[in-house]
Amino acid sequence: MFEQYTYKQKTLALLIIFIMLGVTAYKRSFKNLITTYKENKELTTLSEEIKKKSVSLEKLSKEIAQYDNYLGTQNIASDVVQQEIVNFATHHDGISINSMQSIHTFEGDDYRAYTHQLDVTGDLNKLLQLVYDFETKFNLSRVVSTHFYKVKKSNTTEQLHVRVLFQNYEMKK
Repeated sequence: MFEQYTYKQKTLALLIIFIMLGVTAYKRSFKNLITTYKENKELTTLSEEIKKKSVSLEKLSKEIAQYDNYLGTQNIASDVVQQEIVNFATHHDGISINSMQSIHTFEGDDYRAYTHQLDVTGDLNKLLQLVYDFETKFNLSRVVSTHFYKVKKSNTTEQLHVRVLFQNYEMKK
């Protein structure tokens, strides 16, 4: 059957069949394989970017938690913070609140800082314990300054005071 064709014609026919099988194999298998490989490469790079962003998001969350711990909890109404300061101070025996100044507000570019001033009287140990408790247990605002001073009421009696300044921050929206 194939004896009537020359060796050159047989080789040419074999070459044409090989090209046709190669094109068919490319369309059926290799094209899908190449497309899948490209998609896999894109998805891998996208996955790596997401992992990097999630790591940076976790880092930002930790930093915000550290700042909240250092600066006080954010976005709490200043009136609530002032009431909690008074409430916290009244739970300590042996001290009395002399005065509570009005809230001072400072507005920066992207935040507001609220400053509260509390003046308390009592003996030294009770005042030191109060300031220490504000530093360690009160988390709505942070103590930024304390000032101990004496006030003479008469020629013989002196009363010890402590002025405590608190600050908390609120992000502008």
